[in-house]
Amino acid sequence: MAQGSKFDLFYFSNRGRALTSQLLLSLAGADWKVSVPEWPKVKESMPYGRLPVLIETEQDGSEFVLSESRAIEEYLASTFGFLPASIKTLAVSSQYVNQIFDVIEVFASIAGFKHEISLDLGADIDGLTKNPDECKDRDQFYISQHIVNLSKILADSAKYLLQKHEQILAKSESGYYFGDSITYADLTLYSLYFSLKSYNLADEFDSPKYPHVTKLIQLVASNSAVVAVINS
Repeated sequence: MAQGSKFDLFYFSNRGRALTSQLLLSLAGADWKVSVPEWPKVKESMPYGRLPVLIETEQDGSEFVLSESRAIEEYLASTFGFLPASIKTLAVSSQYVNQIFDVIEVFASIAGFKHEISLDLGADIDGLTKNPDECKDRDQFYISQHIVNLSKILADSAKYLLQKHEQILAKSESGYYFGDSITYADLTLYSLYFSLKSYNLADEFDSPKYPHVTKLIQLVASNSAVVAVINS
């Protein structure tokens, strides 16, 4: 990255898969903005037909275009110094992020399913608003039951992650995964929590069984650069 670059992050009106990138840009004090494209009109013009997409414009006017949320996050984290310096510690960081993403992908499947159903059938149908045993229509029952099944997978995945990462964070004097400041792994866990909380799916995270996980989330949430993104 050349000094003086400007960053344009293209995504939908919600934070979703762009949240961690927004947090990285804010923490870095970069010159950045979020652009909400006219979707799906511009889909074919995107590098891989989906969002987010990052366009970095350097001082000489040259552009660097990058798609895929993980690639964007890793690029920004590396560019702005939010990755561990040691190659072995970097590998451990990647290990933690991959484990967190196991849960993120399960959550994304629930959010995506609900979104598609709401677009096709409406957001107030029984399948999206009632328990399976309350749905009289068979199709609505199957929709509701599918959400229940996915939610069970999510809860189990989150529980396993939290049990393992509570042990990891219990060894940290600072409360962060690495060192005494925020890194990419911290932001990834926080973004997962924020997304789950937005969908009322963070019950396991809010359990008193994981005090060190809670401490990390509170540390990240209290950072002024993070607050600026969340409140925007």
